[in-house]
Amino acid sequence: MLRLLVLALGYLMLALGVIGVLTPIPFGLFFLAIAMLVLIPVSPGTTRLLKRLRRNYPTIDRLMTATIRRVPAPYRRVLRRTDVSATGQRR
Repeated sequence: MLRLLVLALGYLMLALGVIGVLTPIPFGLFFLAIAMLVLIPVSPGTTRLLKRLRRNYPTIDRLMTATIRRVPAPYRRVLRRTDVSATGQRR
């Protein structure tokens, strides 16, 4: 039950993020970041998607690596699940 609530919250934040990115002031990036932090622990598909994005787009990988260094420890652990440079998966 809790997992379903977290998934619903994550997808709501994702929808708000997509809508927000289309506005003149891109508040959507904030909601997209929250959605990723909420969805990565409970959705294996989200983790795979973010790993694929990091592997294929070095700019996203650099931004995520910089973010990992700045966030508190619980979020750092969640974001490290998507780190492709540590596992040698980079092409």
